[in-house]
Amino acid sequence: MKKLEIINLLYNLVLDRNIRDWERSQLMCALRNIEAGKPVKAEITDVEIHFRPLAIRSNLTPKAAEFYEKITSDSLFSPGLGGVLESFTGKK
Repeated sequence: MKKLEIINLLYNLVLDRNIRDWERSQLMCALRNIEAGKPVKAEITDVEIHFRPLAIRSNLTPKAAEFYEKITSDSLFSPGLGGVLESFTGKK
């Protein structure tokens, strides 16, 4: 996924009325940092780290959970959590 696509994805998620303020603040922080020139992968990894405890408890809003699933699978970046789990279990 290209930088502009990720920025658009983050903007759309931030503008969604159905996400929590805390989720929005984490996404806004990543968005500001990416726009300031920080590495996209590092910022998305930070979002993953912040979202992980809520994701484990299935406590993210649906759109944030969908985004978390995207960033932890191998569809957005290299392996991620999804790819790591697949390598251990042999399943996706």
